[in-house]
Amino acid sequence: INRLIVMNHRDCGAAKIVNKKEEFNQTNEYQIHLKSFKKINKILNKKFPKLKIEFYLMSLNKTITKVLL
Repeated sequence: INRLIVMNHRDCGAAKIVNKKEEFNQTNEYQIHLKSFKKINKILNKKFPKLKIEFYLMSLNKTITKVLL
């Protein structure tokens, strides 16, 4: 494997749980996904320093956004 693609999705139930009782909107949700991407990136970079990793967030309307860390 030379490249790994990690994709999360909008309107995510897990992100809503992590958000707890705060207002849940696209900005909050994006920050939750960004935090999880950074955590995954840190772990994978330690184990596989040569692996190219790309992060994406998909909306329910199938729009895909590349997330830059």
